[in-house]
Amino acid sequence: MVNPINIFCDSQKLLPVDDSDLKLKSLFQGYYSNWTGRDVDLIGEREIGFIPFFGTMIRHRSVRNLSDLGFFVRKNTPRHIYYSTAYYRYPDEKVMKEKGWKGAELIFDLDADHLSGADRMSYAEILSEVKKHTQRLIFKFLMDDLGFDEKDLKVFFSGGRGYHVHVVEDSVYQMSSDSRREIANYIRGEGFTTFDVRRSMQETSHKLSGWKKTIDDSICSFYSDLLGDSGKQEILHGLLGNIRTMQNYLTDLNRSTQVGGNLKRIEVMTMPGFNKYRIMDKNDEKVLNYIVVKVKKEEQCEIDEPVTTDIHRLIRMPHSLHGKTGLAVVPIKIDEFHGFNPLKEAIAGPFRNFELRIKLTKSYQIDFDSESHNLSPGEQTVPGPLGVFLAAGKFAKLI
Repeated sequence: MVNPINIFCDSQKLLPVDDSDLKLKSLFQGYYSNWTGRDVDLIGEREIGFIPFFGTMIRHRSVRNLSDLGFFVRKNTPRHIYYSTAYYRYPDEKVMKEKGWKGAELIFDLDADHLSGADRMSYAEILSEVKKHTQRLIFKFLMDDLGFDEKDLKVFFSGGRGYHVHVVEDSVYQMSSDSRREIANYIRGEGFTTFDVRRSMQETSHKLSGWKKTIDDSICSFYSDLLGDSGKQEILHGLLGNIRTMQNYLTDLNRSTQVGGNLKRIEVMTMPGFNKYRIMDKNDEKVLNYIVVKVKKEEQCEIDEPVTTDIHRLIRMPHSLHGKTGLAVVPIKIDEFHGFNPLKEAIAGPFRNFELRIKLTKSYQIDFDSESHNLSPGEQTVPGPLGVFLAAGKFAKLI
């Protein structure tokens, strides 16, 4: 049985206190003053962890129910708060093997850490790009390729730079880390080469799906008007190395094969299915390699693999505030995901009730809460949500 008093008793190393952080903590306290836990099932079987405003990570806590969770949050005013994706018999045990692991949700974390060029993007651009990857994860990989239903998925804006997707279907709870890694690798497009693709395609006797179908469709599209498309021939020139080799290759595409009643090679290459992979030569494989690399770059989904494979992972608490943005961790309905705008819909409502005085260290531009802001350095008054965002992200001081 959890002692409702002891869950709040922690010794913390004292860190320098910043006046702006004190003001920010007070604003978080206001947000959490009427806060109640929501959108977490079986909370009594989850580990709770949090980072206070002036201290380091505290783990291995538990609560009995959502009412206790609300009391816990109001008492501690966390800068960040998390709960385990796993269910335990004894969630407050400090040694993992003594917690009594019962199973875990399958989790996907998508943020800017793995995006190419993220360091050159604005916050809004990062959110837009991560959203594209999340859409592919939900609709292409999880629902189309892996066959999960909409009811099997819970989607949250992380409050920071991306999204969390939880799979809560019965079949995933007992999956090992290795099985989860296989899914992560599939979604990231890892673990297959051009040789693997061709061999796998030749061995396929059923209808293509998933990555195979995407690659096959792209090859058919490439060859469909190759003979009359100068742009594609320019790509082909680059792949084959010189004009003569390319011209010979184009001529060879008009030769007959023994496939489908002596179809021309170009006809076989544009037909969906496995036949094309059985007649490929070394030049065809150069095209195949180009398609594989291109498709993987365009269609892979950049997820944080360690999050997916970790069966003891902590994830952000729904409806809590992100300590580096002041934005809320909000659930998103699948059919509303396309239109979701985190810079409007993840703003904590109470912060809209006042303005804040800040001191900005350098110029900052952002479209925030349906308004465009182009701020200059120095002291100024801004809407409450923007002031919280700038102070939490260390772009400004609250004064």
